[in-house]
Amino acid sequence: MSAMAVLILSSPVLYSLELTPACNNRCRGCYNVFANERARPPLTLEGWRRILDCIKPHAHLVKLTGGEPTLHPHFAGIVTHLRELDISFSLFTNGCWPNPEDLVAFLKTVPQLRGLLISLHGATPAAHEAFSGVPGSFARTVANIRRATEAGLPVTISAVIHRRNLDQFQAILDLARDLGADHVAFNRYLGPRNPAIEPTDEQLRQAVLTIETLRQDGAPVKFGNCIPRCFVESSSTGCLSGVAYCTIDPWGNMRPCNHSPLKCGNLLEQSVEEAWHSAEMQRWRGMIPAECHLCAEFPQCHGGCRAMAVELGLEKDPLAGAPLLAAQSPPERITLYEGLRPVGAYQLREEKFGYVLMRGNRIVPVAFAHKAVLDACNGQTTLREIETNFGVEGLWLVATLARRGVIELR
Repeated sequence: MSAMAVLILSSPVLYSLELTPACNNRCRGCYNVFANERARPPLTLEGWRRILDCIKPHAHLVKLTGGEPTLHPHFAGIVTHLRELDISFSLFTNGCWPNPEDLVAFLKTVPQLRGLLISLHGATPAAHEAFSGVPGSFARTVANIRRATEAGLPVTISAVIHRRNLDQFQAILDLARDLGADHVAFNRYLGPRNPAIEPTDEQLRQAVLTIETLRQDGAPVKFGNCIPRCFVESSSTGCLSGVAYCTIDPWGNMRPCNHSPLKCGNLLEQSVEEAWHSAEMQRWRGMIPAECHLCAEFPQCHGGCRAMAVELGLEKDPLAGAPLLAAQSPPERITLYEGLRPVGAYQLREEKFGYVLMRGNRIVPVAFAHKAVLDACNGQTTLREIETNFGVEGLWLVATLARRGVIELR
């Protein structure tokens, strides 16, 4: 069995911008690596404008996060500059906004906003606040989710799997539907060991299976961070940190991801390319255990979470087991009717290894040799014609890209 290569983009296309360390929740499972620097002033508006100007040539999608991003004193100015630069972005927030009516009205005016990701860690006040650490935060968050959806803003719920919500996954989904949210993204806990909230491995394994069953039954649920396939089979996808994604912290430092303290450069002093190809980022990429490259599920899993390995002083993700010699299950089937006409729903970027198809957080590499098939996905060519012109391989590529969500079949 040969090792599988990781295709590294020439510069990141996905960015998390941690606008401020300030937060009005006190989450017991806070992932911020700078939680002990809450009082340190973040970049000013001018600083963040410089960062946005720096990433503009590279950015496909930006996620504004924190801390609580809306607490930055110049949040509106930062968003206005995103609008001026025409950079698509999402907002990852706890939903506890100081002036919710004004915030929602403002966000409604920004066409570059792709959606809100709002943390809701339980279906009851007790479950959510066991995680958020602030009494009354459940009611505030729920009210503001409803306020946002009623204003027409797309909302996804983000829920961390923890000990107090293990029996609430269906209830969280039902609440999300009642509030008008589009999806629920369930996340494994990532952070320092915390037995008070962190599920045991067996509890997490059962939770993943329960959520996967909901998904397979058609519920709008997904996994928001990586869960190794050697731990439990699921539809979770691998982490793109150091591959297509990076984090910029409240002081301009590039880090591989939100959960890693590793600083790889500062965009107030260096270009994106210099930080992205720094020795520190290369070291991060080299942290994937050699055995993971031999696993049949490596293209899907990418070796699990390196940040958790570093946090706990381990060689690999604490959930990772032995490499799998064969894929655990065949890919989900898509029924292809020969009269359907595929349409590309992506932005295309050329790299040394081929093309990258980008749609939201989806990043899909495609070889140069497949450009003709991509061109045929124009809404005019039928699947029968694609099979005639490109054979079964061309049809397989279309099915794969449809499964990955970057081609639509109409």
